[in-house]
Amino acid sequence: MVPVRLREALENETTVDLNALRGIGVAMLAVAAVRPLVPFEFVPPCPLRTLTGIPCPLCGMTRGVTAAVHLELGKAVFLNPGSIVAVVLVILILVAWRTKRVKIPVWVFFVVLGLMWSWELFKYATGRAL
Repeated sequence: MVPVRLREALENETTVDLNALRGIGVAMLAVAAVRPLVPFEFVPPCPLRTLTGIPCPLCGMTRGVTAAVHLELGKAVFLNPGSIVAVVLVILILVAWRTKRVKIPVWVFFVVLGLMWSWELFKYATGRAL
């Protein structure tokens, strides 16, 4: 049985302003498109992985988005399946010009982060992490 406060929190929705995300999305796609041309790594390492050796749910997202933008989908899925989801969502947000706001249930964020972290921990436990 879920405590009442937790249940109420999970049933809440958050409103996402798509106008703000459009600019961030365009920047993400642009950086991913030119990132292989840059001769040095300009993305800082994951703090959790650096300190503990354990990957966080977002480990591999930068390289995964870069791979997805360059249509290396197998590599993107391996690095972090959320990278393909991020690229698809940005494309959908850019296509849906008339939509200004979207309501997303809070539990979706927890489920997505949990799945992404499960994937990263599976790779870490099986020695497949990069």
